[in-house]
Amino acid sequence: MSSLSQEMQDWLNQSFNWRLENIPELDHPVLIVLDYSPGNDQSPVSIAFDCTGGRKCWLTEPQVFQRNGIGPNRHHEYREFVFEGRRFFPYSIAALPKDMFEVIEQFENSCRSLYAHTVQEV
Repeated sequence: MSSLSQEMQDWLNQSFNWRLENIPELDHPVLIVLDYSPGNDQSPVSIAFDCTGGRKCWLTEPQVFQRNGIGPNRHHEYREFVFEGRRFFPYSIAALPKDMFEVIEQFENSCRSLYAHTVQEV
């Protein structure tokens, strides 16, 4: 991803607390969503996405839950990092949708999907 469209940036500004950052510990820029929660009554999680569309993401949760054997896997070869006081743990995921940074619905679905793996269902 070279840049975000103005439409996407405007939507992100309205919907998320986000940053596009070069993190010293990482080789590529990441798009960071700070304190994401799909609902007001749910605990927030911060998520970072690999902007190259690769298989990496980072979550502020050190442990995730598999759903039907599917979900992000902790990946100890990727680097952890700290951003604005939050520690991000590396995960390997299925490749992100190619148009995730262009199509609002794809981005939102990716956030919701990752969030669902951070919450233990009762």
